[in-house]
Amino acid sequence: MRSRSMSGTRDILVVVHGEGRGRDVPTGRVFMDRLRSTDPAFAARFRFHPTGSVRPSLSGVAVVLFWLGDPLEEKYPECYREAVAIADEARAMGIILLNSPESLCNTTKTRQAHIWERHRLPAARARSVRTPDELVATCRELGGACIVRSDLEHAQRDVMTVRTKAEIARAAQTCSYPAAVVQMFDIRGEYRLAGASPGDLFGRFHHKARAFVFGDSAMASHLFFSRHLVVGLSNSLFAREARPRRTLARRFGFRRGLFARMIHEDRAYFDNGLLYRKTLVEAVRALGLDFAAVDYSIRPDGSIVLWEANPYFYLPRGEESVLSDERGAVNRVNQSLDWMAGILREIADARKEQAA
Repeated sequence: MRSRSMSGTRDILVVVHGEGRGRDVPTGRVFMDRLRSTDPAFAARFRFHPTGSVRPSLSGVAVVLFWLGDPLEEKYPECYREAVAIADEARAMGIILLNSPESLCNTTKTRQAHIWERHRLPAARARSVRTPDELVATCRELGGACIVRSDLEHAQRDVMTVRTKAEIARAAQTCSYPAAVVQMFDIRGEYRLAGASPGDLFGRFHHKARAFVFGDSAMASHLFFSRHLVVGLSNSLFAREARPRRTLARRFGFRRGLFARMIHEDRAYFDNGLLYRKTLVEAVRALGLDFAAVDYSIRPDGSIVLWEANPYFYLPRGEESVLSDERGAVNRVNQSLDWMAGILREIADARKEQAA
């Protein structure tokens, strides 16, 4: 998968995890498959360097993109050290870096939250705790209702929600330390207090919106609803409705109206353009990142709460997305990939012109 340009500074070097050195997500392969089908000449300008292999030459490289898991130093220290060495050499040569290894260290739950708090961005506060006593005191500081989880993971596993003194005490004795204690916002409850109608999805369920941010641009991805306060694909209503028994039940009219409203809200979110681009761009920039998937919730007054920015995001092929046909996922994913490719092309070509 390596190509070498003979006509000046124009290639894009992508630094990825070597085999057995880090978690793999399919996004990069999906991106390259799409690019080879739509613009093979641009696809040929990509080189890939797996960490742990021979140090790559930066001759002819316009951009180095670090496609590595995060938080990088904490989870993959060997890959971090290698990435820093590549980044230092690239900086000395005036090569553009995207998602530098240093910025990929800003995404622990607590560090991300502190950065956003310092920049006065509308995010949930978070604190790192190392003892049961610290956890109890921190829950009190953050208002009592909190989410307790790993400081290093973006996934939804091993997440506890605590509201009462008994639940906080139980979490303090059972969670793994160090842990992140995150301020809880019950956005569903806010919609109910604001008088949401009985059929309003935002008042019936919890939700999470996701958008991709790349530089000064942003693009909607999806809008999930769930009965769970911490919303992810696995516990979303889409995952539930994709099950064979639910599909069969809908043929007989069971909850067909709810399903239609869910699909409508998700598709409208993608089609109607982002209302929060400025805040999302500022959130990614504050972390020192160039691109990331940002998860957030929309409050009834039109403001948002930022939950996390994930620079190593999961984006499957549209055909493999949940409820692909109903959500128009093939077209949506292809639009997202083409948008990312267009921005990358602009960055690489601008560097080529500067070097000419």
